[in-house]
Amino acid sequence: MSKLAAIMEKVLPLTKNMYIPGLIFGVALLSFYIKETMAVPSMLTWHTGFYVLNFISMMILLYYNQSKGIFFILCATLGYILINFLKNKYGASYLSGTEYNNLCVLMPLNLALFYFLPNQRLMLKENVYLLLAIFIQYSIIEQLSSRGINLNFSLDGTYSNGLNNLALILFILMACATFYVITNSGSILDYSLFFANLEIMFGFFYSNSPTALTIFFGSASLTVLIAIIQNIYFSIYKDTLTGFASRNAFIIHSKNFPLKYSIGLVSIDDFDKLATMFGRRNQNNLLKMVSRKITDLTAEDAIYRYSENEFVIIFKNENKNESFVHLEEIRRAIAAASFVLNPRRNPLKITISASVSEKKRSDANHVEVLVRARKILQKTRSFSHNVTSKA
Repeated sequence: MSKLAAIMEKVLPLTKNMYIPGLIFGVALLSFYIKETMAVPSMLTWHTGFYVLNFISMMILLYYNQSKGIFFILCATLGYILINFLKNKYGASYLSGTEYNNLCVLMPLNLALFYFLPNQRLMLKENVYLLLAIFIQYSIIEQLSSRGINLNFSLDGTYSNGLNNLALILFILMACATFYVITNSGSILDYSLFFANLEIMFGFFYSNSPTALTIFFGSASLTVLIAIIQNIYFSIYKDTLTGFASRNAFIIHSKNFPLKYSIGLVSIDDFDKLATMFGRRNQNNLLKMVSRKITDLTAEDAIYRYSENEFVIIFKNENKNESFVHLEEIRRAIAAASFVLNPRRNPLKITISASVSEKKRSDANHVEVLVRARKILQKTRSFSHNVTSKA
């Protein structure tokens, strides 16, 4: 089992981020296959829950001014509304209608497009243009459908399920592309949106079943809401890659530091060169290995990932001489270790440089202590690496 876990971690940098969305997806599948028909009151509850969950997600994203996920919510909501509208209008024949089949083609393209957008501020001019682009797309699809132009196709000319040929191919390609992203990023939102996209695909595939449509679209909304909450929490307090507290948490916690403490600053040597030598996935794996090594040697101390290749360690009730001994132990352990990124290649040897500074009575706050540690680290690295220094 340990070997399997190690292999999985190399393929998926943060497998723990797939537990919750994977569980929701599995429960949704089992719920549908075990009980294909749902009582009307239960279905109405799920139906209402879909809109409530999406509304809560959008309010959270608006409050924190984040855009990642909001276009997924918008597309999923529009798709859900249109499918129900077409089913009520045309009955079972909606499957062969141009409106539904054009929607099936448009949906995976939009989901893939908005999946690859970076997580940026919501209140940007570019996002207004994207919003307009969505409505323009649906206007074009409406015009094509009114002229009987069907972008989807069925090789045998029949439409027996919710996805046929071209639309099914596009959804599969979308799933493959998004899976490739999560093997490199490990982001909470990327993992969750991957599973949410799968749930939307199953919702379309079984759209002729009211139960399936409600369950899969509802589970997609639940997946995204939980991911948004997790992502915001971790962006404030936690670093998702290493599990250490974040830079924001360091600033927040600094007001509760004791009167006597030392700050240790650990930085990976030649990190820029390592970043160009390896892909993002191997770079992430290397950072995780280094963080584990630091954790093994400083389990009782507060550790923060301060920047991409820097870690801050708070040695409470210790002076800089006592903290220096701990940092030296970390430096030597990492220098002596071999990091295996690929079983087919030789183990990688890396080094770190570190510095330590203690809190003085004249220091107004933690910033002055950290600045001293950074200055001595920069000075030391100007002529040497793999060294621990005291400010």
